[in-house]
Order: sequence, then C-alpha cells, then structure tokens
Amino acid sequence: MGKIYGLKAITMGDPATDGGMGTALTEVFGATVKGTATLTSTEPTSEEVEIEETDELYDEIQTKAGSWSLKASTYNISAETMKKLFGGTVAGTAPNQTWSAPVGGVTVAVHQSVSAETRGGTKFNFVKMKLTATANISFDKAKLGQIDWTGKVLTPDKAGTPAMSIVFGTTV
Repeated sequence: MGKIYGLKAITMGDPATDGGMGTALTEVFGATVKGTATLTSTEPTSEEVEIEETDELYDEIQTKAGSWSLKASTYNISAETMKKLFGGTVAGTAPNQTWSAPVGGVTVAVHQSVSAETRGGTKFNFVKMKLTATANISFDKAKLGQIDWTGKVLTPDKAGTPAMSIVFGTTV
C-alpha cells in the first residue's frame, strides 16, 4: 500500500503540439502555502427516471461526468506569476520588474500540462488543465500575501489520450 503525503513540487508547461502531455514542465510558482495543495474530484451528475406504474426508481441517467481539480496557494507573488495567472505584461528585468494588468479587464485562458509530485515519489499527471486564480494579498505585518490558484482538468486535444494518470513511485 502506497501512502500519499507531502508535496515535492508542482510543475507545468504548455501541452505538447499534438495535444498530448507536455514534456517541458518546470516549477513555475513554488513556495506553496502549507496545507493548501489538494486534489479533489466531484461525483457525476445524474437524473432519476420515474414512471407512473411504480413508486420505485425506474432508471438513473448520468447527465454530466465528474471533474477533477487541483488547488494550491503560493507565496510567490512575482511579476511572472501575475502574468502567468492573470495575463497582462511584464516590463523590466528581475528583480526590478513591473506587472501591468490586461487592458480592459480581459481575462486570459491559461491551459497547461501539470504534474504534482508527492514527497513519496507518486506523480499525478494532467494533460490539460485550465488555470484560474485569485489574489489574497494581506498587508498584515504578521502574514504573507498569497495567490490562490485552481487547475481544472479538461479533455486533452489529442484523441484517445486519458485526461490524467497517476504514476506510483516510492512507497513509505
């Protein structure tokens, strides 16, 4: 029995040109806020079918598949992180950079291949995720600001490719 514990790294990059899993994945954010990295799934939605002749359920039809979401928060509030999650532009060179929001409030659709690796070596690979984020920036001197982000698993563009896979590594 393998145990899933702790986060080693979350890496991401563009999906492959054929729509499959990207191969050039790097750690974009890092500095993950302790206790925030979670992978959750939802149950499929279904509709109960009833008939007049009986009070018992006649059938149940699945109307929507369940979904998977990876959520985490990062203390890495940098110009590049802001651009990655919120769009806009970055001017200057590190460490003196300026991030500017998109003109007109336009939101960007960020699609990435993502891999979340546990400290035990298990890798959760997602071929295509849509990333969204919210800023949670505190000006409290005893708390760091953070960006909360969510990756929602989407259907890969490459036919016949599973949306996610789990590669079980070292067990503890």
